[in-house]
Amino acid sequence: MPVLRSAPMTPDTDAASSPSDDRESEASRALSREMYWARETAARGRMDTPEIRDRLHDFAAQMRTDETVVIPMGEGNLASPSKWRRQLKRRIWRVMRPATWRYDRLLADHAELTTSLAEKVMVLEAEIDRLKAGRGDAAEGDPE
Repeated sequence: MPVLRSAPMTPDTDAASSPSDDRESEASRALSREMYWARETAARGRMDTPEIRDRLHDFAAQMRTDETVVIPMGEGNLASPSKWRRQLKRRIWRVMRPATWRYDRLLADHAELTTSLAEKVMVLEAEIDRLKAGRGDAAEGDPE
């Protein structure tokens, strides 16, 4: 009599689960794992102006660095398990790279302009806080 293999019992599966349920739960776990790693450490809506400025400054510096090198650091599209595919991808990248250098420069320019805008917003926020504090002191001194 042949032995039928079944899925191991885990807390998220029970004895009545079918193989299709196992595939769905496996897909669900894979999706939740991907969403966990894709999540940013700080939500953009909750970031304050200095943090935005710092991130933009870092991005501009990275684009300025990428502008000068043939193969940017962390370029995941060039990875491959086989050597010949990796070499082919690198050769194609080297041929096409001059077309993308311009975009690195433009992205860096844009990030620097946005960084200066964030710095101006920080100055305006400080001025608003100062005016609110002055208005609060004047309202306390008013007998009305």
